[in-house]
Amino acid sequence: MTVRLTRRQFLECSAAAAVPLGWRLGRASSEVSRAREQLVLDLGPHCSLRESLAGYAAALEGRALRTDVSSLAPCAVLIVPAAVAIPPAAVRALTACLEAGGLVMLESGAGFASERDLSRHRAVFRDAFHVQVGSPIDLWPEAGGSAIPYVDFTWPLSAQVRDFSRVVPLASGVGESIARVNGLVVGLKRPFGRGKLIVLGSPLGPALWAGDSEARQWLRAVIR
Repeated sequence: MTVRLTRRQFLECSAAAAVPLGWRLGRASSEVSRAREQLVLDLGPHCSLRESLAGYAAALEGRALRTDVSSLAPCAVLIVPAAVAIPPAAVRALTACLEAGGLVMLESGAGFASERDLSRHRAVFRDAFHVQVGSPIDLWPEAGGSAIPYVDFTWPLSAQVRDFSRVVPLASGVGESIARVNGLVVGLKRPFGRGKLIVLGSPLGPALWAGDSEARQWLRAVIR
């Protein structure tokens, strides 16, 4: 356990340094990199995994990174990495994007939140987005300590993405499961207004930052 925490701290520091200097994934497809309306929202201290932010920023070559929620207009695709607390202004921005027909991918960072933050996190996801967030689960013991945990994505294409960290199960009365690990739903999509909401309980950003080819293919398929 101590080794994994040390590694995560190292990755977070490395990711924070990597964001302004360059992108580990190489060049994304021109379809992705040229799209002005595909944005990644940096929640600052409310983002629990900076390497997740780095991964999404890398996938879009950093041209789509936004930190100012107040000036954020509805867009075609809005990605929010490793969210713990979601300020009211951010909730309004995400809702506006969905109501305008956009796609919002909201990645939960609750697996790395304190008990107090987790309670608030659950309330926002439940009240604003109608998604139930379960208790965090450490994947490594669940996998028996030897098998590699894989998240199985079924939409918009089949993909297997490694996750050595923690996940949160998800549920929604009107949602459709799109990802599972160890029998748990950790990804779902649901209609919201005129748009579509994707919620991930297993952070994809770290796999993107590490150069996972299936994670990259899955993200590009979602954006297309």
